[in-house]
Amino acid sequence: MAVALALVAAVSVAGCGSQPSGSTAAATSATQPTPMATPPPAGSTFAAPGALLWPVTDATQAKALQAQVDQGSQPWLLDPSEVATNYATTVLRWHAPSAGAPDGDTVVVTDPDAGSVTLTLVQPATTGSAGIWIVSAERRN
Repeated sequence: MAVALALVAAVSVAGCGSQPSGSTAAATSATQPTPMATPPPAGSTFAAPGALLWPVTDATQAKALQAQVDQGSQPWLLDPSEVATNYATTVLRWHAPSAGAPDGDTVVVTDPDAGSVTLTLVQPATTGSAGIWIVSAERRN
């Protein structure tokens, strides 16, 4: 089972980091996420320990994104419920996701047509109220 989870994590992380063709940095809105990861397969998806799933996939990207947020860009990244909702919309392609209140480092997101998912989030660059939240694991409920 551990080998299967490691394989799923490796496949999930391997396709991460590219933007859709034709997109530009100028087209990124302060209120819309810039997806950096491909949609995960059905079931549970976990990044390797210390790895990240979305909207960035490594510590270097997280630090750069934190610096942008520190400058006032994409303030939604400071709210774990907003990050969870944007993940469901962008990665899972859910149409009406609703995030519950954070419970430690997890947020449950539900959608009337798609069910629910529990997301694990981390603050890889800065912790506390000024730190961005990044999805590190997904578990379908």
